[in-house]
Amino acid sequence: MSQKDAADPRSSMWGLIGFYLRFLRTSKGLNGPDVAKIAGCAPSTISRIETGEQRMSDKHAERIDKAWKTGGLFTLLIYYARRASDPAWFNSFTSQEREADRIRMFGGQHVPGLLQTPEYAEALLAAGRAKDKEAAHRRRMARQEVLTRANPPELWVILAQPVLEWPVGGHHVLKAQLARLVELSELPHVSIRIVPTTTGAYEGLDGPFMILTGKEDEVAFVEAPNAGRLVAEMEEVKDFVTRFDRIGMLALPIGASRELIKQIMEQMP
Repeated sequence: MSQKDAADPRSSMWGLIGFYLRFLRTSKGLNGPDVAKIAGCAPSTISRIETGEQRMSDKHAERIDKAWKTGGLFTLLIYYARRASDPAWFNSFTSQEREADRIRMFGGQHVPGLLQTPEYAEALLAAGRAKDKEAAHRRRMARQEVLTRANPPELWVILAQPVLEWPVGGHHVLKAQLARLVELSELPHVSIRIVPTTTGAYEGLDGPFMILTGKEDEVAFVEAPNAGRLVAEMEEVKDFVTRFDRIGMLALPIGASRELIKQIMEQMP
C-alpha cells in the first residue's frame, strides 16, 4: 500500500472522496488490501483513489457503502463529483490516459497531443498563447510515453482530412508531422483513419474528444480552450462511444488512410 499523502479534500470532490476513504479506512484499523477485498479491486487501486490519482467507480462505492453501512456516502459523493467543476481535471485525465488499455480519439481541427511532433506541439502552444509554453510542452511530450511502454494501449484514431492540410508551424513542420502519422500508423497497436472532406457535414465537426478504457472503468474527455471535461457518467460515455463508431463509419480504411496521408505529403512544397 502506497504511503503517499492523501488527496487534498479542498482540491475537488474527487479529492474529498479520496480523503474520506483513507480517513474511514484508518479509523476502522484496516489496510489497503482489506479495503481492496471489499471493493473488489487491487490494493494499488485503493491507494490511487486515496491519493487522488484515480477516481472511485460506482462499483467500488456501492460495495464499500454496503460493507461499512455509510448510508450511501461514497455513492452520493460520486454523484455530485461528476456534476462539479473539477480544478484537478488535467491530473485526473493524464492518470486515466496512462492506465488505459484502449484509447479512441477523434480530431477535427489538429493532430491530437499523443501523436504530435515536438515542433508541431510547439507551434500549437505558441498560437494558443499558453502561459508557460515550456512546461506545457514538456507535459505534452511526456504523455506520449504511454505509446512506447512495455504493454502500450490499443490506439484508434480518426482524423478529419483538413487536419492533414492545415499548415501548423509551416509546411516543413506539417510535413514532418504527417511523416510521424505514417510511422505511427504502421505500429501494430495503432490505427489511424481519415474522414475525407468529400463526406460533407457530420457530427464530428462539433469538436474533438477521447474515450479512455481501463480495466475497471471507461471515461470520455472533451477538449475545450485552456481546459477540458472528463465524462465519467456511464450513459454519457456510451454516447461518445456511439459517436466515435458513427464517425468511423465515414472514415477511409486503414490502408487507404495511410495512402492519403502520403499523397498529401507528396503534394506539399
